[in-house]
Amino acid sequence: MSIDKYENVEKLIDIFQRFGKADWRKKTILGLKASEMRVLLCVKQGSVNSTKGTTVKYISKRLHVTSPTVTQMVNNLIEGGYVYRKSDTADRRITEIMLTEKGEQLADAAKKRYHDMFIGMIDHLGKEQSDQLIELLNQVFEYLDPDIKKDSE
Repeated sequence: MSIDKYENVEKLIDIFQRFGKADWRKKTILGLKASEMRVLLCVKQGSVNSTKGTTVKYISKRLHVTSPTVTQMVNNLIEGGYVYRKSDTADRRITEIMLTEKGEQLADAAKKRYHDMFIGMIDHLGKEQSDQLIELLNQVFEYLDPDIKKDSE
């Protein structure tokens, strides 16, 4: 009996389309668009990695979006009182993005919410299947976009 290794092509297409339509990353989160929240979390992460703030270039690279897109979201976050710009004292050409207290609190709440969601997923799948899922998704990502290195590298 021959097994058709391509029998699941339609199922794979369907699941990837469902992920594209899934709203878990598109919902407003604590009053911000999901994209703005990702920028806010990126600013927090960038600030953790340095004693200074972070830059539009860092956020753009980290989120794989253009600098003008990041600038627009940063401007929205500034208007909302979540972040502010500050000139680098050593090089005035560099503008750092820093969290306000309000932004820090919201980023912490969002980070906890994301962690809780994925903790629930691990509880649902179990450790072994979660580990397999991570490995498989990394392989799929590398196949679909081999030019982008894993963020952990």
